[in-house]
Amino acid sequence: MTTSTVSTRSLPPGPSSPKVVQTWRYWREPSTYVRQCHAKYGDRFTLHVWPFGTVVFLADRDDVKSLVRADPEVFQAGASNSFGAVVLGEKSVFVTDGEQHARSRALMMPAFHGKAVRDQVELMREITAANLAGWPVGREFRALPEMQAISLEVISRNVMGIDDPQLKADVQLSVRELVYNGSWFDLLPGQDRFPTLHPAAVRRRRLRARSDALLRWQIEAHRRDPHLDQRRDVLSMLLRASTEDGTAMPDDEICDQLITLLLAGHETTATGLAWCLERLVRNPEVLATAQAAADEDDDTYLDAVVKETLRARTVVPEIGRMLSRDADFAGYRIPAGTHLWPSIELLHESPESFPEPHEFRPERFLEKGAMADWIPFGIGNRRCLGATFAQVESRVVLKELLRRFEFATTDAPPEGPVRRHVTLVPDREATVTIRRLRTAA
Repeated sequence: MTTSTVSTRSLPPGPSSPKVVQTWRYWREPSTYVRQCHAKYGDRFTLHVWPFGTVVFLADRDDVKSLVRADPEVFQAGASNSFGAVVLGEKSVFVTDGEQHARSRALMMPAFHGKAVRDQVELMREITAANLAGWPVGREFRALPEMQAISLEVISRNVMGIDDPQLKADVQLSVRELVYNGSWFDLLPGQDRFPTLHPAAVRRRRLRARSDALLRWQIEAHRRDPHLDQRRDVLSMLLRASTEDGTAMPDDEICDQLITLLLAGHETTATGLAWCLERLVRNPEVLATAQAAADEDDDTYLDAVVKETLRARTVVPEIGRMLSRDADFAGYRIPAGTHLWPSIELLHESPESFPEPHEFRPERFLEKGAMADWIPFGIGNRRCLGATFAQVESRVVLKELLRRFEFATTDAPPEGPVRRHVTLVPDREATVTIRRLRTAA
């Protein structure tokens, strides 16, 4: 008897609980639930998570390497990220695949090369210093909102090059509304089926339209600038850029890319910095070493602190691919439409890759080979465009913090991760206390 194609499809094991229960647990307690499934089912397990459907989680580094080498036409990253199109736009580099993704990425890449990033360091430092002047001394406060303010200022100045204070404030308010003004309507199904009726979809379209109007105004202002060829912000580079055949990026796509950079570029960096403080105040020896490194301009150690934070406290817990057709992977015949998600959290907790993974030890990133399985910014040709920018910004902000302030250490329990959109943030938003102002040695 001939075996049908359907009957040969297979998936790794996973919980048998109803899909609604799996969805609720994943969104309500993502880190706990994923770890429990990993402990029970191993390095490959299957969950059913709305709105994605069937998701295979991967926690084996060889599987991840295989995924990097897999055919991108079959294992599609943009399709797996398509949920983001409602906010970021259909042409965002985050949600596209194939030639369109490659073209957009090539046009944007020069803005994030090493020299372009190094040219922004002094601006990053100035923005950080100005914001830190208002931080409270001697009382407990939540660091995450403060980090968001710094990061949003840095990314909006770098991406948009806005000189008008009012326009800058309007753009930043628009970004905050897109990122933070969620509601319980967001959890209801039907956004894709009834986009003109669903409250969350209607609200997002309204907020995105407002952002687009501001962005288009700035696009035209840049075009009128006689010194456009001298500007170093991302928008100017996109307006000057063209592909080999001379094709420039159209305005609607520029808007999509700018929104993507503004939203993703500030929220993830701010969250990583908040986790950095949360870790440091609970690890006094590391804090003292980091403070000395800041005073001595030891960027290597400060970079290691940032990297260890992103390993120990993952900001974006998974990266995704979606199958465009049935395909063989890791010994399974996986059906089209299934998502494959390497779990960054689980990979970063692997003792094989990171000995004593639950120890906060930046020194591991001073050792040869520690970077091989470190993937907080994604993998392959979908690695985050702004990875270098984010790491440099994080180091600059951290150095200014440690030079200016002495933080009180604590033996309070670690803050747990809670989901905010696609990121995992500290559940008390990195609550810390500045003991006193200090002067760098």
